Amino acid sequence: MAIKRIRKQQTSTQIQTIKTLRVEQETTTMADMLTELPESLQLHILSLLETKHAFKTSILSKSWASRWTYVPVLNFSSYSFKKLKEFDKFVFNTLSVPRSANLDKLTFKRSGICSAKILNKVFGYAFSQGVKELDASIIRSRKDKSWPIGPIKSHTTTWDSLTSLKLSSNSNMGCSCLGLDPRSKAFKNLTNLYLKRVIITVLDPFSGFPALKKLTLVCCNLHIDGTNTLNVHAPQLSELTIYYYSQYVNRCELNTPNLEYFECRGSNFPRLQTCDPDGLSVLETVVIDYNGFCRENQRRKTFDDLMMLFSSLHNAKSLVVYSSVVQLLSYFGDELGNRCSPFQKLKCLKVDFSHFYYQKLFEGGCVSLSELLRLVPGVKGYLLQKSQDATCTMVYPDGDPNEESTCSSSHASKRCKCVQRNAIKLVGK
Repeated sequence: MAIKRIRKQQTSTQIQTIKTLRVEQETTTMADMLTELPESLQLHILSLLETKHAFKTSILSKSWASRWTYVPVLNFSSYSFKKLKEFDKFVFNTLSVPRSANLDKLTFKRSGICSAKILNKVFGYAFSQGVKELDASIIRSRKDKSWPIGPIKSHTTTWDSLTSLKLSSNSNMGCSCLGLDPRSKAFKNLTNLYLKRVIITVLDPFSGFPALKKLTLVCCNLHIDGTNTLNVHAPQLSELTIYYYSQYVNRCELNTPNLEYFECRGSNFPRLQTCDPDGLSVLETVVIDYNGFCRENQRRKTFDDLMMLFSSLHNAKSLVVYSSVVQLLSYFGDELGNRCSPFQKLKCLKVDFSHFYYQKLFEGGCVSLSELLRLVPGVKGYLLQKSQDATCTMVYPDGDPNEESTCSSSHASKRCKCVQRNAIKLVGK
């Protein structure tokens, strides 16, 4: 029995040794394959990995020991760690290692409650390195409910190189970089700004970004005494997207002469005011969706707000409306037949039902998809009333055999004329 036990242990040891040799051989082979690649390709591959995994390549060989420090990208994500303490420790240790290359992009994503200490560490390091793109996403902050980005307090910190800034939180956060004096030139090269759940407390929040071209606001709240108007003063802005804006924001003043793309999704339709007498003269694409709950006694006001929004966007050449907008318009079908469409330059209309669901967005007006589709011709007839050569595209929910279909311009015009001639009522009940 003792001899059998010894032989069994020897066999187990031999198997383990063989497995270890195979792993070492595979690791060596992988290291050799990676080493044979051009250095630029090596760094590109590492830049696609999370920093946690890029750091692990330092064990491949001596030549790879510090290779990860040459990668111009840092990507931290707590979702690949079992414990948040381990993630925080890894971030602090990594940011303490001297870098061998400039830092172009830093991504920081953390679950749970985030301390101000680690946020200050990440932001301070990023800006001291002259980062170009910063993407920070947290659930919520522990004490300091504000992003650590604002007026420059040290000559060692620079924001001149920053071109893209994304700040995302699931709870409301302040941001002291909004409303900076344009003469400070602190963010003179920033072209892309994404804000989620940021509290806006100043009248002119974006004037401090003279080069801003793309602005996205998601669930941002306006806390300014005596006004519920959002001011967007950005002469170079070409794309503006507003998601789920606060119901207390019912007016937007746009000083954006170069605006080409406008997207609006939320619980109400804000009234737009522009500095240009001709409105948004270079506007190309408009996307409109409604995601609120409209009571029956509020339906009229919501419809009037939508008509005002359409009027402000009359220069659009491409219009995308979702199923909720179609449903709202259908309640006033008789009135639409007597109205003139504000759109005179439309070349493309897209009616999108891909996000249709049986949620009751309108009190006393829950309809099925088939019922809603029967209302589309009248809506198209109104929107394309002055754009007879426009192309109309229908997008259906996933799984529908006719996922997307396009009507020719002449066919769309005939259907629109037919609807107007026969005075078809849009409301089924």
